[in-house]
Amino acid sequence: MSVIGFNIKSINAYLDEKNLEGNVSVNSTPTIESVQRRDLAAIGIADAIAIDFKFVTSYDPKAGEITMTGEILYQVKDAKKSIKQWNDDGKVDDEIMLDVLNTIFRRCLAKAVDLADLLRLPPPLRFPTVTAENPSAKS
Repeated sequence: MSVIGFNIKSINAYLDEKNLEGNVSVNSTPTIESVQRRDLAAIGIADAIAIDFKFVTSYDPKAGEITMTGEILYQVKDAKKSIKQWNDDGKVDDEIMLDVLNTIFRRCLAKAVDLADLLRLPPPLRFPTVTAENPSAKS
């Protein structure tokens, strides 16, 4: 079982400069919107599901927001079982969910960093800060 495809369907981003003062907190949240069976027999994959997602990076106070929607194609052992589980209780198997969420975070945060830079918003990730070494500390 593994991710076999990742597609961004839409990106919406905005900046509200009047709220971009002082401390701004950044929160990134993925949400699974739907799970459907996908027929990929033509390329030799018997069982696959399409997982539609939404990924939102919000800035508080309301200084801006970056929203992406997309789809992950995932090869599973039993697509009918995965669809039934989603339809019955709105959940996906933990092993699948772990792989899907890691893929969403990795791919969407990379895009969000670039979009935040274009909009002059703080990046959604903390980057390491390089500082000069204090020469007196070496003595």
